[in-house]
Amino acid sequence: MVLDELVVAPVTITPTKPLTPTHVKGLLWTDILVKASATAGRVRLLWNDRMATLTTQSTAFWRYLDRVEPDTDWSLESAAAIGERYVRFHSEGGRSDPRGVGAYLERVDASGWIHPAGRRVLDAWRAELDLLGVGDLGLGEDRPLAAAADTTLQTLAERGLLVDHRRFGGPVHLDGTRWGLPLRQLVGSDGHPNYLLPILRELIPAIGPGRVFLLVFDDGLAADYLLLDRVLTAFGGRSVRLAFSRVPVDEAVRSSRYGGWRGCTLSDLSAVSGSADRAAYRLGMRLYFTGVLPRRSEQPFRMPVLRRCVGRAARLLTRTAADIDGGVPPKTLARSRHPNGFVDPYRLTTSLLGPPPVDPRLLRIYT
Repeated sequence: MVLDELVVAPVTITPTKPLTPTHVKGLLWTDILVKASATAGRVRLLWNDRMATLTTQSTAFWRYLDRVEPDTDWSLESAAAIGERYVRFHSEGGRSDPRGVGAYLERVDASGWIHPAGRRVLDAWRAELDLLGVGDLGLGEDRPLAAAADTTLQTLAERGLLVDHRRFGGPVHLDGTRWGLPLRQLVGSDGHPNYLLPILRELIPAIGPGRVFLLVFDDGLAADYLLLDRVLTAFGGRSVRLAFSRVPVDEAVRSSRYGGWRGCTLSDLSAVSGSADRAAYRLGMRLYFTGVLPRRSEQPFRMPVLRRCVGRAARLLTRTAADIDGGVPPKTLARSRHPNGFVDPYRLTTSLLGPPPVDPRLLRIYT
């Protein structure tokens, strides 16, 4: 595929809980993919917090917090403690007054407002990702979505891609039946958007000649992202879908809204005692989450294996530290390149896990 610019668009994460092994896997895959692919062409990471905050998943939870804990100083709480409230919110039904939630959605859309609990979670993520060496995602930066909701709905309607029942007090559905796909709700009868609408508001205006979107998401969202791919194509865009499997914890795959992540959040992993330095931690985490765990792997999270990867990273860095300077080897990147133009993190990382010698210049991407 010939392209002028690769736009990497990972599904964003609502700032309502700590980062779990599944989140870490997706973030590290994206980080390596962007850094490695950028050595050979134009790459842009498209991340906008409003794609995650302009959803009922975030705003209904924030309204719940204001109702049950109106006086809590959220700056003193950890992301895990806030995540425990998120689990409790869903265990109690996860519902809130539609009119009240609508006011929160309007505030987010108009000014980029984020609840203090959400701000605290974003601050924790930033610190953890900085320690991990993940490139700047723009967490906490205020940037309006590229198009207004009404403009995007009108644009979709003009292409015959909407079933709009708002005049009857009903919902709005994205219509993919021409591709054999079912209707997908974009706006509820309460006027609240599904998470796909903010994504469409950001991506459709970004369509341009020579530009390819790489849509990164977990496979639980595969049906939605197939529909998103078809819609972008209908507007003349080009996209590639890259799904990855969730990481089971204690042999079970759970949404973070159900908990089960205690002891294995990113904060927990960075706090594990050991003799490894920051460089070994960064490289070891990447060896595990992008090399030991393939993109569609169903292996559960295993702390002993992660610790061995960090130890292996420390030994690898000791052997090669004097030779890391210099450009990234183009032949190694070429062998790891996907047919759609980007560098495959799994192929690249497994080249570090194979038999020596390892080209030390490759470690620049990882540390």
